[in-house]
Amino acid sequence: MKKIIDEFLEQKHIAIAGVSRNKNKWGNGLMKELQKRGIRIYPVNPFADELEGEKCYHDVKSLPAEVESLIIATKPGDTEDLVRQCKDSGIKRVWMQKGAGKGSASEEAIRFCRENNIPYVYGFCPMMFFGSGMHSFHFWLRKTFGKMPPEFSV
Repeated sequence: MKKIIDEFLEQKHIAIAGVSRNKNKWGNGLMKELQKRGIRIYPVNPFADELEGEKCYHDVKSLPAEVESLIIATKPGDTEDLVRQCKDSGIKRVWMQKGAGKGSASEEAIRFCRENNIPYVYGFCPMMFFGSGMHSFHFWLRKTFGKMPPEFSV
């Protein structure tokens, strides 16, 4: 999993499904944080043409070719459709967000990624790796108490 996370951290173009018209939602905060780091974000929302000043894409299939990574911050039922769209688009890796709640992953979405050789991350909040402050502290806590995969122990 560390290899896939490292690949995400190297990306300069990332799509985020789950950016909302409500500016206080988690996907919007992630978008702003990644933009501060110089990453070009492509919001995916079927109900918006523009979000936070960025052109919004109604589905994964309409994303430009330079986008190879998708962070999903939606309900698990929506995640299943999104990972299916990844198969026929240029998306090479998927991160199913996990925050304080249930998160975006579902068994079906994970199974689909596995069966279709789409590298994926789930069970972790991307902000633990992209973020700073509180999120870096969460990373440290998980690492300290053995809640991270073994490859993160170095």
